[in-house]
Amino acid sequence: MLYYATVPAGLESLVRDCIPKGSRLIRSSGGAALIDCPARPKVWPDLFTNVHLVLCQARTNEFGPILRVAEATASTAFFAYTHPRQSFRIRFMKDGHAASVPPADLARAEALVKRTGHFRPDRVKAELEFCYILRQDGNAFYTMQLSRERTRAAKGMLRPEIAYALPLFAGVKTGETVMDPFSASGAVAQALKAFSAKAVLSDPEGENGALKCPANALSHVKLRTIDHVVTVLPWLLPKGESMDAFYAAVFSEFRRTLKPEGNVVILSGAPAEAEKAACSVGFAADRSLSISFEGKKLSIMRFKLQS
Repeated sequence: MLYYATVPAGLESLVRDCIPKGSRLIRSSGGAALIDCPARPKVWPDLFTNVHLVLCQARTNEFGPILRVAEATASTAFFAYTHPRQSFRIRFMKDGHAASVPPADLARAEALVKRTGHFRPDRVKAELEFCYILRQDGNAFYTMQLSRERTRAAKGMLRPEIAYALPLFAGVKTGETVMDPFSASGAVAQALKAFSAKAVLSDPEGENGALKCPANALSHVKLRTIDHVVTVLPWLLPKGESMDAFYAAVFSEFRRTLKPEGNVVILSGAPAEAEKAACSVGFAADRSLSISFEGKKLSIMRFKLQS
């Protein structure tokens, strides 16, 4: 079966590392991935904001042609996820935003679902959502949405898909020990559960892993016991505190606690300052990704110890 999954822009290159075993990545760009899965996946990674079962596809920039293709060739693979008499509604999406269509086209789209799935339309509160999606690259899809949009995280809290991307970018494996010295709400620690990894927080006694001690006070962590450091590195410091000094102290502790083959992955809004501090204590910049979070341009950066 074919699946269309949305992913935060900038993180498309990570899709290949987390798709279900045995699956084939057809393409990944523009905030989405097309994935061919021979078997129905039991779990989808948190990297994806939404997952759709693809019922047909076409090359077009208009809803009319994809609607006609759906009427002629649409798959009924949705039966693997549904039962008769469920309620449904139709959504039309263009370039990631809701779009309106003539009433006749909406009626045709509803008629197709009623005829093929024996479902009942409910435009207000539906159990199922069938979508017509037009993308800027000229690809169009008719799908059934398998996951709903997550509840928006509170302002300043890390979104689950970004929290998941950090250990994925670090290459965290089962049983490894991962340190998050700026644990805040514990989003990274929560994401690490999917990797079956052990999380070490800066303040193990803090409520939900919240930071209650100086972020670079890691004396409780022994020398060279950490496989990966995965954290959101603060870039807004109290007035009068030197970012250069703070970052140098932080990366010095990272070097002390990290195993020689380990790595550091950070999310930062001050990438130049972070790289300068890391290199000054013996790290080398390995790779970086650019993303947007709450309107800010941020960098996910990976560092390794210099040999």
